[in-house]
Amino acid sequence: MNKFFINEKKVWTFSLTLSVIINLVILAAISIYWLSIKYEPPLQDEPMVIQVLEIPSSRKPVTVAPAEEANIAELNPLKDIQNQDVNSEPQIQSEIATDVQQKKEQVTIPKPPVDLPDSEMISESGSPSGAKLVNPGENIDVPEDLKWQGVEAENTLKAQFERSGQSTRLARLAEEGVERIESTVGETLATGELAVPTGQVDKKSPFSKRPISVIIENAPAARPQAGLSKADVVYEIMAEGGITRFLAIYNEGVADNVGPVRSARPYFVMKAAEHNAIFAHAGGSVEAYVYMKEMNIDTIDEFKFFQAFWRSKDRKAPHNLYTSIANLRNQAQRLGYNKPVKGGGGFQVRTPQEALGTEDAPQVEILYAGDYRVKYTWDASQKVYRRFINGNPHVDSLNGQQIITPNIIIQITEQKVKDEEGRIEITFVGRGTGWILLDGKAAAISWEKNSLGEKTNFFYADGRELKINPGALWIEVVSTQNKVAM
Repeated sequence: MNKFFINEKKVWTFSLTLSVIINLVILAAISIYWLSIKYEPPLQDEPMVIQVLEIPSSRKPVTVAPAEEANIAELNPLKDIQNQDVNSEPQIQSEIATDVQQKKEQVTIPKPPVDLPDSEMISESGSPSGAKLVNPGENIDVPEDLKWQGVEAENTLKAQFERSGQSTRLARLAEEGVERIESTVGETLATGELAVPTGQVDKKSPFSKRPISVIIENAPAARPQAGLSKADVVYEIMAEGGITRFLAIYNEGVADNVGPVRSARPYFVMKAAEHNAIFAHAGGSVEAYVYMKEMNIDTIDEFKFFQAFWRSKDRKAPHNLYTSIANLRNQAQRLGYNKPVKGGGGFQVRTPQEALGTEDAPQVEILYAGDYRVKYTWDASQKVYRRFINGNPHVDSLNGQQIITPNIIIQITEQKVKDEEGRIEITFVGRGTGWILLDGKAAAISWEKNSLGEKTNFFYADGRELKINPGALWIEVVSTQNKVAM
């Protein structure tokens, strides 16, 4: 009974579900049919046809002229386009960028002020004695553009300019253009006071290239120097601190490495001017810059023309600045300094038959200051004097050989210390005495310089003009207080 009841319940459920589905299907069919009957599509508007009939007028037509002529479009090109050269090339992007770059404002770094002495102090006490005889004279003013070029500025910039390796200033190389090789007209005796002839004179041209002069340091940290053995003339003059510096003159001599290069002093400027030499240096004292300007010296200052110099990494600054004669001549060519010069202002060459003094001079020793001693000894086999410094052979790092010379002049001058920095004032204008050493013998001489712009003339004791042997010449400028022993 119970089993039958369960089956009956399932039958009723199935019947009800089927009935609902059938009714939904019938209702959907009826709805679709009704919509299909009642739906009518929208009526489309029929097109309206308008007929236009032309009715002839009873009046004659009248022709009326237009009020103004209509503007006719011109086919001519615009003036700007018409004036352009059709054959010209279009401006490329790099040219546009260059124009934009040139219009940019340049950044300028203000220079720190430098305290300078009054111009009268520079003329009276700062300049070497004798400078007051000619221009520059007592009314010298230090120009504003020179104030940044003094020793004070040199010390301020030391951290920037004495750094070894590459420099940010190399960016200026692009502005200098392609290097040009100097053309010269023959060779001759060197111009100036003491440019020494090193060969036969009869085949020389009356024209020569200008000498190059370089300031070379002589502090212990700068030894051994490079290039001294290749110079035609070398001046050794006392600088501050009891140590000397060299002014090396290169006419026929060539050196691939010269230095260490240091700053200028007024008396070095004067000696370079006597040779009409291009003056290479790294900065200088205020007085030195005044002399360079007033004496119209052609200079190659490392502070301005760094391209000709480099810093060595095997030494510490400031004893590591070097150059070469080729670099300096290339730089001089760019600056317009390499002008062939005419004249024979050098020494006359003596013949072996011309006698010198009878005093034997196999050795000479010069005591500049403290334990700083210079000595030359005569080498009869080579017919040269060999140079020593503090008892040791003075060698050139360029070739590792001892420095030698067949000619030595000792010029005695009046000197005094002029300031707290220990800078030296030297009297070069006037007259004085000295010695010349040739062939192992010594002879007394005299010297004379009539004005700042003239060269120094040397004479034997009997008044004859001084003659020297072919080859290099070393000039030792000493004070009356220095001890010279022969």
